Order: sequence, then structure tokens, then C-alpha cells
Amino acid sequence: MSRFLLDISPLRQSRAFRYAYAARTATVLVTGMLMVAASIQLFEMTGSSIAVAGLNASMAIPMVLALMVGGVLSDRMDRRKLMLYSRSVYVFSVSLFLINALLPSPTIWLIYLAATIGGAAGGISVPAMMSATPALVGREHLAAAAALSGLSMQIGGVIGPSLAGLIIAGPGLIFCYVIVLAAVLTTPFFLKQLPALPPKGTQPQQPAIFHAFIEGFTYMAKQPLLRSLLLIDLTAVVLATPLALLPEWGTQVLQLGPEATGLLYSAPAVGATLMALSSGWTKTVKHPGRFIIAAVMLWGAAVFALSQWVWLPWSLLCLACMGAADTVSKILRMALVQKHTPDHLLGRMSSLWMTQSALGTAVGNMQMGVVSRWFNPTTAFFIGGGACFLLSSAFAWRNRSLKHIEN
Repeated sequence: MSRFLLDISPLRQSRAFRYAYAARTATVLVTGMLMVAASIQLFEMTGSSIAVAGLNASMAIPMVLALMVGGVLSDRMDRRKLMLYSRSVYVFSVSLFLINALLPSPTIWLIYLAATIGGAAGGISVPAMMSATPALVGREHLAAAAALSGLSMQIGGVIGPSLAGLIIAGPGLIFCYVIVLAAVLTTPFFLKQLPALPPKGTQPQQPAIFHAFIEGFTYMAKQPLLRSLLLIDLTAVVLATPLALLPEWGTQVLQLGPEATGLLYSAPAVGATLMALSSGWTKTVKHPGRFIIAAVMLWGAAVFALSQWVWLPWSLLCLACMGAADTVSKILRMALVQKHTPDHLLGRMSSLWMTQSALGTAVGNMQMGVVSRWFNPTTAFFIGGGACFLLSSAFAWRNRSLKHIEN
């Protein structure tokens, strides 16, 4: 059984990784709380779902831009310092949310400003954390570290929003912001315990940031394995991201209340958490590329299956399977990217991966929404899930670099 249980050896063997993991877990948990709190506050102030959508955009756009810069900086300067600087800025962002809530008349523009600053800070820190992982745990433990990171993200995705809702319904919105700020203040303390993490093998003459980013992109494009990992993930997120349709699916198709929609949103995180807890086998996979292809095929099949039966338990099962498949794919992809990228390019590879994930998910949600508007949600799931399954099957047939890569 130990082969299938979550491998916690990186936590046992690396004191530095324990501190980094604590910082990451705290950040993921409070980010979920913060988004729920800010969304509820905005909707109460405006009564507009478009205003809430604007909150997501005000975080996502600066995050994508900052990811490009953060990837380059992660390959040039001490990654510990970069994480410390960006987390300190994030503290300022959360403080703005709290200060605005304490005002006699909170303002909408201050919420958007705080979200913009927070998104940019996250875009700087994520590549630094990802590129620092091999130095913290060793390349032989990358799959285990990726599984632990995925677990913290999924648990945060389940607990954070639910906890925020309970706090706002009880002590209130301001108290929720206070809890978030208190948790965010702990992250610089954890990060200060890390050793210096300078990139290895840096070039003596470093190009400008834009040219350095292009250098990283060019390296990825010339490597068949890295290029394949990027493309197969885009296949899944662009064609078969169903999250934007869940409110419509819960209220209009299933004809249930908002509590059912909440369950639909939680189901992928539940499946992902269960898979992360049983991910010990991923470190012994001989041909990880084949498992990545199979996971993407399962993702597409799960979204396709949503269209086959209009019943809440079936929908929850399909979404949980999608979340589980996504976790397997992420664990193995992260380990391969970090293992097959030189240390002085890890920051840029991490930023490219996160950028395509953020933009691909946004495009995927949009295309699902458009197809649903033209037809209906059932047809959108049918087309998107089926197309994802077929294209990932083509990867299994044609892509040799991904199929034959060995761990």
C-alpha cells in the first residue's frame, strides 16, 4: 500500500522544503478565502456579475504579465529574495482590501487596485517557487514534491472558499479579511528560513528581460519533450474546461439551487485531493509521458460523460474524475519540466507553463461559454470533451518524444 500513498519524503528529508511548503499552503488557502470575500463584497456593492468577472480579470491580466517578468528574474537573482519581495507586496495588497472594507463607504476602484497588485505579486512569486524546488528537494524527488504542491492547492480550493463563506455569514466580511491578512503575514517568516537560492549556470552577459523571455520560449520550442508537454496541456484546458458552465448546469439543467452549484465547483478539487493523497506510485512510473496522455484522455472523457446523464451525483462523479486526471497530469508534467530544464532556465520555463495554463483556462472557459450560448451546455460538454479525447488520442499515436520518455 505504501507504493500508492502520498510520498512525503521531501517533507521528511528537507527542512527548507518544509518551510517553503508551509508558505505555499498558507498562500493557497487564503487566496481562496480572499477571492470569495472580494467577490461577495463586490456583488453586494454593485449587484453585477460583470463587476465580479472584472475582479478576476484585474487579477489575471497583471499576473500573466508578471509571470513573464518573474520567470526572467527567477533565472537572474536569488529566488529566496524574489519570493520574499513578492510576498511582502502581497501583504500590502491584502491590507488594501481590509482598509477599504473598514471605510464608511468602501470604493470599487480600491478593490480592483488591490486585486491588480495581488495578481502581479503572485505572478512574480510563482516562477521563483517552482524553479527553486529542485534545489530544495533534489531532482529525484520532483514527482513527490509536485504531488505535495498539488495537494496543498486542492485542499486550499476546497477549504478556503467554504471557510470564507462561513466567516462572512458569521463574524462578517471584515473579520474574514483580518484572518486572511494574519495568514499572509506568516509567509515572509517561513520564506526567511530558506537558504540562499541563486540560479546555477547563469550567463555572464544577460540580455534584456524581453529578449531573455524569448530565449526561454525558443528553448522550449526547440525541445520536443517540453513542446509536447505544453501542447497537450493546452489541448485539455482550451477544449474541455467546463467551469464557466457550472452555474448554468446546476440551476437551469439540473434545476437545483445554488448549493448544488457549490458542490459542482468543489467536485474537481475533491477528486484532485484524493488522487494527490494516493500519488505515491507516480515516482516509480517508467514512462510518465504515456500516463500524461492517458490522464488527458480521461479528462476529455469525463467532460464528455457530463453530457450523457443529467443527474447531480453523476455530474459530481464526472467532475471528480476530471480533477483526479488533472492532478496526475500536473504531477508528472511538473516533474518532467523541472527534470529536463537547465537550472538557469527553470524560472522562464515555470513562467511559460503558468502563463499557458492561465490563458488556456480563460480561453477554454470562453469557448465553452460561446458553444453553450449557440447551442446548450450539454452540447458544449459533448463537443469539448469529445474533441479533447480525440486530440489526446492523436498524441498517443503520433508523438514519440512524449510516449518514449523515461523517468
